[in-house]
Amino acid sequence: MKKIFLAFLISFGAFAQSTISVIPKPQSIVQGKGKFVWNENTQIAVSDDNLEAKEVAEQLALRIKIVTNKQQNVVTGKGSNRILFSKNNQIEKEGYVLKVTSSGVNIEASNPIGHFYGLQTLLQLFPTEVLSSSYQSKLILSLPECTIKDQPRFEYRGVMMDVGRYFFPVSFIKKLVDVIAAHKLNVLHLHLTEDQGWRIEIKKYPRLTEVGSIRKESMLGHYRDQKYDGKPHGGFYTQDEIRDLVAYAQRKFVTIVPEIEMPGHALAAIAAYPELGCTGEQYEVGTKWGVEERVYCPNEKTFEFLENVLTEVIDIFPSQYIHIGGDECPKTAWKNSKFCQDLMRKEGLKDEHELQSYFIRRIDKFVTSKGRKIIGWDEILEGGLSPNATVMSWRGVEGGITAAKQKHDVIMTPNSHMYLDYYQGNPATEPLAIGGFLPVEKTYSFEPFSPELTEEESKYIKGVQANLWTEYISKPELAEYMLFPRTLATAEIGWSSKEKDFSDFGTRMTKHFERLNQMAVNYSTAYYNVSFATEKNKLNQPLVSLKSNDPSGIIRYTLDGTKPNTKSLVYTDSKKIAVTGDRTIAAAYFTKAGKMLGSVTSKSYVISKSTGKSYSLATEPRRYTGGEKYALTNGIRGDINSNEPWVGFSGTNFDFTLDLGQKTFFSNVSVGFQGAYSSWIMPPKNIEILISNDNISYKSIKKMELGNAVKTENFVQQLNISIGNNNARYIKIIAENYGKLPAGHPGQGTPAWLFVDEISVR
Repeated sequence: MKKIFLAFLISFGAFAQSTISVIPKPQSIVQGKGKFVWNENTQIAVSDDNLEAKEVAEQLALRIKIVTNKQQNVVTGKGSNRILFSKNNQIEKEGYVLKVTSSGVNIEASNPIGHFYGLQTLLQLFPTEVLSSSYQSKLILSLPECTIKDQPRFEYRGVMMDVGRYFFPVSFIKKLVDVIAAHKLNVLHLHLTEDQGWRIEIKKYPRLTEVGSIRKESMLGHYRDQKYDGKPHGGFYTQDEIRDLVAYAQRKFVTIVPEIEMPGHALAAIAAYPELGCTGEQYEVGTKWGVEERVYCPNEKTFEFLENVLTEVIDIFPSQYIHIGGDECPKTAWKNSKFCQDLMRKEGLKDEHELQSYFIRRIDKFVTSKGRKIIGWDEILEGGLSPNATVMSWRGVEGGITAAKQKHDVIMTPNSHMYLDYYQGNPATEPLAIGGFLPVEKTYSFEPFSPELTEEESKYIKGVQANLWTEYISKPELAEYMLFPRTLATAEIGWSSKEKDFSDFGTRMTKHFERLNQMAVNYSTAYYNVSFATEKNKLNQPLVSLKSNDPSGIIRYTLDGTKPNTKSLVYTDSKKIAVTGDRTIAAAYFTKAGKMLGSVTSKSYVISKSTGKSYSLATEPRRYTGGEKYALTNGIRGDINSNEPWVGFSGTNFDFTLDLGQKTFFSNVSVGFQGAYSSWIMPPKNIEILISNDNISYKSIKKMELGNAVKTENFVQQLNISIGNNNARYIKIIAENYGKLPAGHPGQGTPAWLFVDEISVR
């Protein structure tokens, strides 16, 4: 007999017109005209053949008791005026059918997991106050009449929480379990060990927590600032606490996947047990963020240690997967180790990448012998993939594609869309973060399946995961701010159908914010931030349009960079802003009641003879394009707060040719370069300006050496170059890339980025 879900999409279109707002979007909703209203005689029940769902039903009973202050008991048997959890063996494992009529509610599923997810949808159909943690005296519990049929798209739907950099209390982790489970995410990946801290009790090795869980201080500000707070930071979870946490998560059908990082990111363990390193030297627990060269030595002592650690971890965590990291392992210590070089010759390993593969295969064999599977970050592909490994693809999707083609399971978690430690808005108005820019709309746009994979290969894509790394996130409320609402987008990617409509998601999300308020979640409102788009008018001046994701409010703006208020200019699409001179536009979203939501967005414009003019590049940018075709002459000057306006070149020179359209008099050329040492962005070595009237024969009119001094702070190098009086149509600017990153840089020897913005000719 065919599963009933095969027909779900028939009524999918009805959802778009529905007034029902659920995240993640169900596969099918058909809404009726009536409603069901809870009264004092309403009962919560499980059918006689479905007693296994009683614990799920009791979770509903507890929620109703909290907000009504009345005891709710779960009964058995069918009947009217009931919220019934009933059995339907034809429904897929995590699927459910929820039917609301004026006389009662029925949640059908084949097992308690499906009933739990049906319950989460039910709670979103109630008024938002049902999610409150306190008694609601005036609450009327009503539900819209509807039939919802639902099941997930992917089996793995996860969130990673890094507790290695900063320790987070169990109470916060439990709250996180509650919130992700409410959105049908089913994996919480805990990153438990790092260079800067070991966070789990291992009884055989007490120094891991006595020494490894405490660092003497933490970095203040960005890595480039090299400042420290001088305060010890520490903390770890006892095995009893972990067992309690695992049991708590299991009741919410969330699997906790532990990560014990190896062979890199291991300094905290080596500080506790120096014999695990390649030199045997005594080190301190790491205090500096970034990639650490002191890594595990692949000797028998290390393997004995890791097997003993993993034995205790496997005993505590029942998850099928054990994450072993495998990322960002520098090979310097191995290259300098006689033991490692001898081992490579003995095992026939051609390089240190194959030595890492040897390391991972040893661990894979051990974990497999315990009936579990390893997951590793996509670096475990280097040197050959271990036989039973699942790959977590974070450096884009390429690693996942490669692994799937090799018939290995894959979790897609690309940093381009799933790294929630990146900024959500303008860094000038956001809490300190590691960098990057990842608004909720970009997270939502991610599609886990790649067109490069065949239908058979695509079966190895098991799901998606969002990751929150915590170098710059030390408190629970800040973690929530970074997680939400982007985690909601992740939930919908993992659960709902491939078809995506961000406008529809945004409408549901704004209604969902009130639910997050009731759950005391400190979410970001960057969704409301105003975005800028620039085009040219007939005079080649920037013509600016403003937009917010939420069309129901009002955009107000100023032309002098001051913060907009309720009396500022109102933007309308019919009257775009023509920029006729140098100025800064600042804009913000306001509700019709006058409340500003989100933060102020601003852009500075410079108008010159090059504004709006076309140009060509000898090498076209691939990753950092400035956001539009002629980003270098659009009048928008890049600043240090965002990479969005900048045009980037990796390892290549900047070779730019501007067409002024006709012979033009000019005496000054201005060009901006960014320096961001920790982001591998270096200013150029030199710059040359040339002119031509035929775009064939060029004359050099200025060449400047810019020096090789290395600055570790972030800065904008704005060059205003006087070139005397000239009259030409074409201007060529060539800036030499810094080249290979210098010794001492975390990426030493790899190509530097050259970031350029706004070419102004006056």
